[in-house]
Formats: sequence, C-alpha cells, structure tokens
Amino acid sequence: MSELKLNKTVDYSGVFKNLLAALVVLVFGAGVGPEAALLSAIIALSVRQADKLRYIYFQFGSWEELSFLGKIKFILSPFKYTQTYDADVAPADGKKIKMIANSVFILNGLVVFFTLNKAMGHPSFITRLGESNWVLQNIWLVVPALIIGAVVGLGYKYFSKLLSLIIKPLKNHQAVLTLIGAAFIYLFVVETPRLLFSGQTFMHLIPTFGTDQAWQTLLVAALLKLVFLQLCLQTGWIGGDIFPAIFSAVLFGFVTAQFFPGIDTLFIVAVVATSCSTQILDSIWVPVIFIALFFPMNLWPAIAVVLLLEWIIKNKILAPRKNKLSQM
Repeated sequence: MSELKLNKTVDYSGVFKNLLAALVVLVFGAGVGPEAALLSAIIALSVRQADKLRYIYFQFGSWEELSFLGKIKFILSPFKYTQTYDADVAPADGKKIKMIANSVFILNGLVVFFTLNKAMGHPSFITRLGESNWVLQNIWLVVPALIIGAVVGLGYKYFSKLLSLIIKPLKNHQAVLTLIGAAFIYLFVVETPRLLFSGQTFMHLIPTFGTDQAWQTLLVAALLKLVFLQLCLQTGWIGGDIFPAIFSAVLFGFVTAQFFPGIDTLFIVAVVATSCSTQILDSIWVPVIFIALFFPMNLWPAIAVVLLLEWIIKNKILAPRKNKLSQM
C-alpha cells in the first residue's frame, strides 16, 4: 500500500510467484492464515487491471481499430500497454466515477463470493459460535477482560521479541530457518494437528471443545497456537496472523468462562476474545470486525464497550505518557 501511494502503481510482476509460495506455506500446514497473501495478490492484480483500463481509456482510438484477436492479445499481455495514474491528466469527474465504481465492484464481489460458495456447497468462512442471553448487570466483566487481554498481549510481544533474538544469528541463513520451521510444523502435525493452519477450519468445533475440555487444556491450546504462529512467521513460513490470533483469543475466552459458571458463557468469550485479539494484533478495528462476525448481534454492544475502552486506554492514557517520555 505504501508503494501504491508513493508510485501510483505497484510491481505486480511477482504476484504469481508469491501466490505459489503462499500455497506451499499453507499446504504444509503452517499456523498462519491465507488473508495476507490473498490480499496482496488482489491489490497487485487490481492495480494491474486499473493500469490496463487507464491505458485503454487514453488510447481508445487505437483500441477500437484492433481486431477481436488483437484486443484479446492486448488484454492478456502481462506487463505491456499499461498507464500509471497521473493526477494532471485524470478526468475532472474521476472521484465521483471512482466512488460509484468502487461501490459496484464491492457489491459484485460479495454477490459472486456468496453465489459461488452456495453453488459449490462450501461452508461459510464465518462460524457463529452460538446464542447469548447476557444481562447488563454482568458488564463489569469487561474490566477483568481488559486485564486478561493486556497480560496476553504483553506476553505475546515479549515472546516475539525473545524468539527474534534467539534466531537473530540465523537471519542471513533463510534455508536453515525454513528447515527449522518445517521441523516445528512436523512436530505440530504429529502432536497437535488441530492447531495447524489458521484455525478457521476448526472454529465451528470450538463451542463444543471449549465447554467439554478442562481449562488447563484450553489454556495450553491457546498458548501453543500463538507460539506456533510466531515460530512460523519468524522462520519464513509467513502468512496472515488475524485468524490465528482470533482462534487463540476465543480459546482464552472459554478458559475465562469456566471460572464464572453462573454467567452467560458466550458473553464472557466475546469480551475476553475482543480484548485479547486487539492486544495480540496491536490493532482495534480489524480484529473487532472479525470477532463481531462470530458472535450474535445482541453481543455487539458489549464488544463495542470493550472496543471503546481499548481505544481510550491506548490513545488517551498510554499515548500521551509515551509522548512525554520520548520528550524527556
């Protein structure tokens, strides 16, 4: 995205090589999500398509003169006949057209996605974790949820830094790091296969798993998922971290719920998972959007309260203190 903002285009020559690398990473069972590789490929190919369409727009006379086969050859040419965005020659009403076109493209993408999912019999990538009958009197549980999230987030960051220091001598030996990562993946394949991949495929079983297993088992699974994520990322088996983080955060929620048997389980899971995911990913909006999709709508107000408190703590309490320390 930085490259796109700076140069008004991106280098999309390596997009298929990157997709192949991501395919290898995911097929081997690395504990990462596909969203990073897929999103980067979509951005690159979309920019290429825009560069192609822009060239046709400004060279429309030459385009019309081409034969049908000539137009096909023109379109399929991988890197020729493209034109980068230039504000000086862009149409005056371009912003309005862009807004309308983007809305149509988004709607088209959603319709095609859900239509193909239904036609092919694929399950939804979002799994509802159940129903909730929480009451407002239990909103005080947001406070321990924030504390749990802060502890998990700090632990994850310190482990990441520690692991980075351990493998620092091997940073220039990627082949060795890849083999080490492969060894850890194999270990997880043998010992804990349910923790492979992003965790999304196992998400629909979590409500049963989370209530049937002892809290110690759930805690170990949640911690191992984060350890596995960092082992993959730092040894070169890279991918998205959103789904693995949410998977682990939901497990932390079920761990916490076992200590409050008289309170709605899914309410506890929702507030703890929201707090943990925002801390693990060091972001508020992206994980919360994903978290909300897994829970019923009547829990969204509770999730919003956690989100608001996280934002206040991060931007109104911690950020000013960091600025003061940096100025001293």
